[in-house]
Amino acid sequence: MSFSNFGVAAIVVNKYLWDTMKKIDPSLSQSKNYGQTIPIFPLGDSASGKKSWENKPYFIYDRMFKAMKDPFYPTKCEEIRYHLKAKEADTMYWGSVVQAILDRQDDSAKDINAWVRENGGSEEYPIYFHSSRMFQTFSSLASEPENLRDFSTRPFYITEFIVDVKYHYTKSIEDYL
Repeated sequence: MSFSNFGVAAIVVNKYLWDTMKKIDPSLSQSKNYGQTIPIFPLGDSASGKKSWENKPYFIYDRMFKAMKDPFYPTKCEEIRYHLKAKEADTMYWGSVVQAILDRQDDSAKDINAWVRENGGSEEYPIYFHSSRMFQTFSSLASEPENLRDFSTRPFYITEFIVDVKYHYTKSIEDYL
């Protein structure tokens, strides 16, 4: 057993999100766009550097565990914090698509769970999702005068989203030992 099969909720959500985005817009799979690369990078990942992305939208993400009010310990709650870097029009479209995919509570969780079953099941992704919802926390769009920018030095807008997921592991720690 390796860490890659341990089950990280953010990785499952990222892969599901990107596969669903590609179904909605098949041009994202073309080599001139993203090819086999998933443009969702962990915070500080050097693979997300400017040169390879030119003017294409991409996400940087981080994760944070939340304290649960429910004392039932198997249920976990995690926030996945996304920073979408994109041109203004792409920010509007990509943000709306992410919302349509992940901001549907138990319906989006059912879809993530179906994606898990179709892509390796609980052996590959030992997580069962209960719910998923999304919030936008910040946008640097030019809707306010202080957000106007010099596009030669700052070509992207940054929009921050939080995706709140609740889940439980489908394996116990003893299964890994």
